[in-house]
Amino acid sequence: MTVFGSRKKSTADNLSHGKIETLIGEGTQIKGTFQSSGVVRVDGFLEGSIEHDGDLIVGPKGRIQATIKARSLATAGEIHGDVEVAEKLELLPGAHLKGDVRCGHLVIHEGARFHGRSLMSVTDSAEPPQPDRSPGD
Repeated sequence: MTVFGSRKKSTADNLSHGKIETLIGEGTQIKGTFQSSGVVRVDGFLEGSIEHDGDLIVGPKGRIQATIKARSLATAGEIHGDVEVAEKLELLPGAHLKGDVRCGHLVIHEGARFHGRSLMSVTDSAEPPQPDRSPGD
């Protein structure tokens, strides 16, 4: 039985993205190009560019100043830079994203802040919409 208000809130701590394979801990700073795959959690600071073939999680204390390309991204931290996510981009309570985003699905929870433009990507299997044509064109 579900009781109203008893549903768990989404946070970066209880996301079910599978086993975290790489952890960038609090107090760690990385500058440059970061390339990875699998499930990565950032609780430290990254500056530069991120090219990630898996799920990226930014914890509440995580900060990123970079362009990001990833399969999916869930953040409760701070991101400054453009973001391109193939699947789902989720801004959790407390998240702050400043930059333009391109993603398959965008979820913005109450308490998250987003400053920028968003463009929802069309999946490869979907056909682009055709312009309306009236008879005789």
